[in-house]
Amino acid sequence: MTQQEAGDVAEPAREERVGKAKQFKLVPALLAAAVSGTLVVTFDISLAALVFTHDFADRLSKGIGIFLISSVVVGVIVALLSSFRPVIAAPQEDAAVIFASMASAIAAGVHKVDPNADAFPTVIVAIALTSVVAGGFFLLLGLLRLGVLVRFIPYPVAGGFLAGAGWLLVQGSLAVMSGKPATLEKLPDLFSSSLDKCLTGLLFGLLLVALLRRYTNFLLLPILLLGSIGVFFLILYLSDSSVTMALSEGWLLGPFPRDALWPPVQASDLQQVNWPVLFDSGGNMVAVTVMAAITVLLSASGVELATEQEIDLDRELRATGIANIAGSMFGCVVGYMSMPESSMNFKTGANTRLAGLFAASISAIVLVLGADAISYYPRPVLGGLIAYLGFHFLINTLYEGYFRLRRTEYLVVVVILLVVAVWGFLLGVAVGLGVSLILFALSYSRIEVIRNAISGVHLRSNVARSDGEEMTLMERAKQLYILQLQGYVFFGTAYNLLASAQQRMQSTEGEIRYLLLDFRHVNGLDSSAIASFLRLRRLAKANGVRLILTEVPADIRNHLERGEVVLENDDVCRIYPDLDRGLEACENEIIQEAPPSMLPPPMLFYDLQDVFNGRPEMLRFLGYLERVEIPSGFDLFRQGDVSKDLYLIESGELTAWLEIDGQKIKRLRTMGPGSVVGESGLYMGEKRSATVTASRQATLYRLSEDALRRLTAEAPELAAAFHHFVVTLLARRIVHSTGPVKSLFN
Repeated sequence: MTQQEAGDVAEPAREERVGKAKQFKLVPALLAAAVSGTLVVTFDISLAALVFTHDFADRLSKGIGIFLISSVVVGVIVALLSSFRPVIAAPQEDAAVIFASMASAIAAGVHKVDPNADAFPTVIVAIALTSVVAGGFFLLLGLLRLGVLVRFIPYPVAGGFLAGAGWLLVQGSLAVMSGKPATLEKLPDLFSSSLDKCLTGLLFGLLLVALLRRYTNFLLLPILLLGSIGVFFLILYLSDSSVTMALSEGWLLGPFPRDALWPPVQASDLQQVNWPVLFDSGGNMVAVTVMAAITVLLSASGVELATEQEIDLDRELRATGIANIAGSMFGCVVGYMSMPESSMNFKTGANTRLAGLFAASISAIVLVLGADAISYYPRPVLGGLIAYLGFHFLINTLYEGYFRLRRTEYLVVVVILLVVAVWGFLLGVAVGLGVSLILFALSYSRIEVIRNAISGVHLRSNVARSDGEEMTLMERAKQLYILQLQGYVFFGTAYNLLASAQQRMQSTEGEIRYLLLDFRHVNGLDSSAIASFLRLRRLAKANGVRLILTEVPADIRNHLERGEVVLENDDVCRIYPDLDRGLEACENEIIQEAPPSMLPPPMLFYDLQDVFNGRPEMLRFLGYLERVEIPSGFDLFRQGDVSKDLYLIESGELTAWLEIDGQKIKRLRTMGPGSVVGESGLYMGEKRSATVTASRQATLYRLSEDALRRLTAEAPELAAAFHHFVVTLLARRIVHSTGPVKSLFN
């Protein structure tokens, strides 16, 4: 068989495999879409009945049309743009409860002006305008990549919102089942007149809660809904009641006018819009926007956890924003990702955008069929479904939250719920946001602003000192107290800093003379913290303590200077570029105040006489050294150079620097007379670990690698004494460097 013939045979087989793969992917997508689409339509009808009740009961069919077209438009656009392929997007219950409050408020406002006016056009425009506002807000958050904000919402606040939504859903379910207002003051009358309908629906809602919390099969809810409808009509048949009687007694949604479900209004109806009343609903629009934004991000995060798939939160916000802006042109309500249906699609293998598109097509089919398709839907079933959603929210937040949350956090959930129940969702959102700010301030104030508190006994500058200077600093080291700060400093954390410093000053009774505040790990300072720093300045001045601020960022320094915490030519508060320089300045002052008898001038030759037990042996040792003089600014050697020698400093000053990309970024050590430089690299045979530069003109004595070998061979007793001298210096450095580590465990 030729290669071409083999290709001709293989091509149909390949096409057959591709076709089977597509069919295999299509089947679960169709099955999941059928279930999801049915649930979406059912929820649309339920939520429409929640929003368009009382004053708008005769427009319920139009309201259902609005929710159905919303599921079509939002569902299709989000399905095409989402980062999660099997996404289902539709109007959601948490936004619907606020729309219900908005509709009631608009009806009351319009009828207050004109009792005979039609408030429906105003409600439709308010819904469309809310979709524009919410969609624009979602889009802006997505473009600015602020999806991560959901991580900063305190759970008690989000839980309070959900608990409030749960209460309003239960309250709304009673209104749907009875056809009457279900406000707190009217609940007794509602139960007395419609007890049978309300009790039936509430029991059905509790049944859904019990079964759906126990069993997780994705087919269970649609089966229960279809079964409950069948049971309702079976009871109707067995009781010799007619459908007409059920319609007249309010057991069914209908009858509806025989016109189409959509559009809800004609262009001429827009002349009836009451714009002042509409703009008075701005607060509810904001409430919908805030609640929806929170829910979009929480739903996406929930789907991530349920499916273990990564979801781009910013892309979800952009997709949802575009969908709602487009939907506003059709009078759509705000819609976004539905977590249960989206997760169900993925788990049933429908990992394709077709699932969302097919689900949206079911809403489109019902929209085309018209009011006859929904007239015979039992109110107790719809009300029970809404009650189930409310019970679900309340159980998750109140019952389960009782065991998960601290008592103060649980109290926040209850407070927000009570505010929503008594005064409405708008005030609940305001209280929730206020509580979230308070919680944030309290939580952040518990974060310790003091990263480390270290005594001068354990932390010293990187300046090598003579024996006399070392002795002086050891005796007076407690005069230094270092606080390394961290995080964001605001009024809460600044007060903690002030209290800690005050307690330390009072407990040591004048022992502290220098309080060093290191800002290296501070990323911001609020203006409210300035008052605490001013009090700290006054406290330091009263106790004879100098404030030393180190490594202060430019913006924080500007804050402190504008707040007059730091003044020009200031004796109380000074700023240094880093902690090392600040420590050096304090140590220099302590040394300058010491009696001259404690500070004999460091002299290399005197030190070497002690090392070699006398002048003759010292002079023998000097014979192996080479005298070198270098000017200020001269690099003795560079980081990475080959180590061929070491140097003893007779006079002047050298500084070792850490270099990165050729830039000297950190001072490692400053050394004066009597110090040894370069010994580590020479002894270990490694390259130079730092660049050493003359800070001042210096006179050095060089011991080369060859000279050290000759010394060892010709005068082993001198070599041994010199090695002992070097080991002693290295041991001192180790003790010096371990001081800060010790302090962390004290």
